Amino acid sequence: MAGQSDMVADCTSGTFDGVMAALRPKQSWVCKFTHVNTYQPGVYAAHVYGRVPEDVEDMLAQHGITYHARDGSADE
Repeated sequence: MAGQSDMVADCTSGTFDGVMAALRPKQSWVCKFTHVNTYQPGVYAAHVYGRVPEDVEDMLAQHGITYHARDGSADE
């Protein structure tokens, strides 16, 4: 998304609850449970308010990427 400030604004949120630090995501059961085991080591939000736009979800699906919402809607 480098150089695409509109896309960054659509796909990020400053409104979240909780964080988790992933030092070795591939080896962590927490990362596997939260679907971040393929991510780079770092700090990730546990619960995010809001979702990415539908067209972004469609684009991810076209690239074989499964979008896991972090807004709690998957639990409903």
